[in-house]
Amino acid sequence: MNPGSSGKPKSDSSSLIQSGLHDFDGAAAFLGTSPRHVRRLWQERRLAGIKVGRAVRFSEADLLAFVERHRVEAVR
Repeated sequence: MNPGSSGKPKSDSSSLIQSGLHDFDGAAAFLGTSPRHVRRLWQERRLAGIKVGRAVRFSEADLLAFVERHRVEAVR
């Protein structure tokens, strides 16, 4: 532990993004939608998430998989 450190883990969103996990706000920014929409996708089990206690986090791999599953190819 660093001297002067309170011993509490960082709870800011920058540490979550560096670890590859996003909260509802971070996942919404990643997907370009609202946090409410991400919450609804998670509640409907259309978007995979990781539940740790009361917190829900989304991995970048799960978010990218969601995007790929919903990709619509152009018709030529």
